[in-house]
Amino acid sequence: MPKKKYMTTQQYGMLLSELIETIQEAGDRVAPFFEKLDDVLKNDQLAQLPNEEFVEVATEFENVVEIYQDVSKKLNRVTAPVRFIGAHQMVKQTFMDYTTATKVMADSLDVTSQQVNLADFRQSEADQDVYMDKFLAQIRRIFTTVTA
Repeated sequence: MPKKKYMTTQQYGMLLSELIETIQEAGDRVAPFFEKLDDVLKNDQLAQLPNEEFVEVATEFENVVEIYQDVSKKLNRVTAPVRFIGAHQMVKQTFMDYTTATKVMADSLDVTSQQVNLADFRQSEADQDVYMDKFLAQIRRIFTTVTA
């Protein structure tokens, strides 16, 4: 049975940095679309939002889900250094949960009828906040150890 090849601590830190940058860029790109939709929903003006804009928002949400799913797959393929195996498992699970919550938000938008399942949308928003906080806390712990 071949020995499993683990990443070095430096390789692991660099990979996590790249993935975090991808997550940040995707979040920055979708943020204006989220804010636009959130404002429309808070002001109860969904019916006034042009269909093309609603479709554009929904498309951006779907695109970010795909990016997050790709990051999640990459995290699942990583063979973390032995000292980070437990922490890495938590990072993988938390980001998978975050990705699932993001998909719930994207799925809450019905392009055909230009409707939003507000309960799912708001629950997803809350869940994303919780999972991202947990994810970033775990990443900070890992980077504190990597740079120590």
